[in-house]
Amino acid sequence: MERSTQATDPAHHASYELAALRLHLAIGMAVADDELDEREEAGLCAFIAECDVDTHERVLLGGLLQRLINEPPSLEVLLRKLVNTIHDPAVAQLLLVDLATMARVDRRVDPREEGLLRLVCGALHIDPVSLYDDHERAASDATAADLARLVRMLLDLDELAA
Repeated sequence: MERSTQATDPAHHASYELAALRLHLAIGMAVADDELDEREEAGLCAFIAECDVDTHERVLLGGLLQRLINEPPSLEVLLRKLVNTIHDPAVAQLLLVDLATMARVDRRVDPREEGLLRLVCGALHIDPVSLYDDHERAASDATAADLARLVRMLLDLDELAA
């Protein structure tokens, strides 16, 4: 009986949906450099173990992980999910922390991983976050508005009214 109550609980469903979105993004970052390192795969499994979901949903996330490893989501799919789903700055920040963590898990940050992080910043209207220390950040970083325009252009979305 407990499982059926959880399945109809909107807050519980939202926890699973957020975990699934985070997993999509994490796998997108893990394969941004065209390979899935064993440390990255272990990090993805650890992420699932830490999600605030019930046992059944954790199993579903494990299955989703395997599907995403076999067929990673495209950059366009990831960015559209973000643009259409995330409106809470706290959730956006959580996603950026996830991505930065995944980028570093194999102990090297590929330029494609940093590029993905910057595009996600644009999709979420957040000033770019460097994967490096502040003193290493390039002075010519684009603004959040610049990145948001780039993401909207890549996705062929109309500009938001100013």
